[in-house]
Amino acid sequence: MADNYLENHHNDFLKRKARKEAARRHRQHLYLEAYRKKMAQQKKDNQESQQ
Repeated sequence: MADNYLENHHNDFLKRKARKEAARRHRQHLYLEAYRKKMAQQKKDNQESQQ
């Protein structure tokens, strides 16, 4: 019984860890996409101002 408890506890820990990592990667992806859009807009604005 103790082994099952420890295994289940460890498995739950690994699941929580994986969910946190997935959430971190998702946030990172959103920040990166926002940054790319911002850089593209700045580049477009710079090209328009130079003309």
